[in-house]
Amino acid sequence: MQTTDKANLLIIEDHDIVALGLKTLLASNTALGIIDNATTAKQAMEKTVNQHFNLYIIDVELPDMSGIELVNSLKTLSPDSAFIFHTVHDELWTLRQMMNSGADGIVMKSDDTAELLTAINHVLNGGNYYSSNYRQACEEMERFQPLSTREIEVLKLIADGLMTRDIAERLFVSDNTIEFHRKRIMRKLGASNMAQLVKEGIARGYIKPS
Repeated sequence: MQTTDKANLLIIEDHDIVALGLKTLLASNTALGIIDNATTAKQAMEKTVNQHFNLYIIDVELPDMSGIELVNSLKTLSPDSAFIFHTVHDELWTLRQMMNSGADGIVMKSDDTAELLTAINHVLNGGNYYSSNYRQACEEMERFQPLSTREIEVLKLIADGLMTRDIAERLFVSDNTIEFHRKRIMRKLGASNMAQLVKEGIARGYIKPS
């Protein structure tokens, strides 16, 4: 979303101390107008019917509904609003669900408060924001994911000594596509250079030792 008016915010958080802390933190933000809070999904829906909120900050775990499910429901009521997840949960399945939710921002409760303020600023200006701890958790998650068929193909060509352009020409794709695959393979294998990449590829059985 992008607006020149003050944005109304609803904090959906069932821990009163956390909700109060967020309201206190955000009270001086000149971009925000009404700052309200709800402790349940039902209460959030009821408040949305009576008041338009431009932005929602939502915990993933609520007493009566998953915050991820709630986002889908709120989008029906308020399709032009923006959503930021603010959660402590970094389990594999939760990270995946948040990735696929269409949220405009994701901030972990373990992040510095400045990250949440930055996320709000980005989202209110029409952008997206994913915090440092969230991105780190996603990178850790990737390390446990198997390589795709195309990624294995690229890895084998890298191990054969082919450069990006050569691999791109052989697979009939762009150089940028191969670079994207290369970086993703490196993250999944936990490698920081080509030598480590090949070594880890052999160790995991993706390529045969020469």
